[in-house]
Amino acid sequence: MKWLLIFLATLPPAIAAPVSLFDGNTLAGWEMPVGEEKWWQVKAGMIVGGSLEQKVPTNLFLSSTREFQNFELTFKIRLVKGSGFMNSGMQVRSTRDAGKTPMSGYQVDAGIGYWGDLYDEHRRNKKLTGPMDPAALAKVVKDWEWNDYRILCEGRRIRSWINGQQTLDFTEADPSISLTGKLGIQVHSGGTLLVQLKDAFINELPALPLAPPHKDSKPFLKKQGAEGSTAKTPEEERLSFQLPDGFIAELVTSEEQGVGKPITMTWDARGRLWTMTALEYPVDANENRANAEALYARGGNDKVLVIDHPEKSEPQPARVFAEGLALPLGLLPDLDGNGAFVHYGSQIRHYFDTDMDGKADKFDVVLEGFGIQDSHLMPHQFERAPGGWIYVAQGLFNDSIVRRPGSIPFADGSKEKPFKACKLAR
Repeated sequence: MKWLLIFLATLPPAIAAPVSLFDGNTLAGWEMPVGEEKWWQVKAGMIVGGSLEQKVPTNLFLSSTREFQNFELTFKIRLVKGSGFMNSGMQVRSTRDAGKTPMSGYQVDAGIGYWGDLYDEHRRNKKLTGPMDPAALAKVVKDWEWNDYRILCEGRRIRSWINGQQTLDFTEADPSISLTGKLGIQVHSGGTLLVQLKDAFINELPALPLAPPHKDSKPFLKKQGAEGSTAKTPEEERLSFQLPDGFIAELVTSEEQGVGKPITMTWDARGRLWTMTALEYPVDANENRANAEALYARGGNDKVLVIDHPEKSEPQPARVFAEGLALPLGLLPDLDGNGAFVHYGSQIRHYFDTDMDGKADKFDVVLEGFGIQDSHLMPHQFERAPGGWIYVAQGLFNDSIVRRPGSIPFADGSKEKPFKACKLAR
């Protein structure tokens, strides 16, 4: 098999430089009610809240002096174990009356039993949603150590990640809820606890046009006829299509059959539909290379899926061919349908099914060294061509030095192919 790599130029969106929220020495830019100064200190380049000697009497908040709307917030947080009730979190889009302790608004929680939760503090006083995948989160969270948080607020949507693992994806249904507010670090009452925070940065994003709100945070999973639903089910959507005379539209599969965020679709020689999920999106090594590398090293929640009978009139289940992936943009099944070439991070892999049970149990790395800077620009568009070639596209702005595993030379004798259009013989 031969490969022809074509690197295509695409312009990435402009990204503003993140701004630090903490100078490492003072609490400039943060505020608290008079009399609570003893609960908030700066030590060793960290914001430290709470106490290990004295029980926290009420929920305490160190709030930002500024308000923010759409933004990406990253920070490191650690809880130091005390006794009694121990819980913390980061307030976003929250309000606070001058001189008063409570904050009101969204709280992205932190602490044992609370990792990945989104709570509505002093407003609706309830948990709005829990972690998307508790088992996956449990594998990466560190109860009494530093954890990397990322919170993304865009329009009515709030998402968060802990140590690179996405934890929540919530869309606000109530149009009366403000999308602008302050940030705030919380120390919960009821026990002794220290909360430590450092490396806090915010990247303000442009305002977005607001789509009509849905009645829950995952409207595409609403069942037909569900009370209060404003979203269409896949079947309702199909029936709404206006088609030319003589044409019909059939629903092959949907999120209800386990196909989430599909991007690539292709067919094998047997007429089976192959696709993938992109549940780990967004991943951006330009913003946090360590998080991206850690995700590709441990594997993610994405899968390569096969629809064995797309010709049937009713929606079809998705068979898992390969799993534990992260954004496998490129996908091309073998001619016999028992294997597939799959992009994975910096590699192109060949997954194959040796025991013929319909699921890959082994893979070989075919090529490696592809850039991972921007997940929009990684290898994709795998296409067969005459002469045994496979065509692959990659975005121009990902730096790549492509090589074979083990430094096996290419047909021209070279061991590496730098960033440019090139032919690679396999």
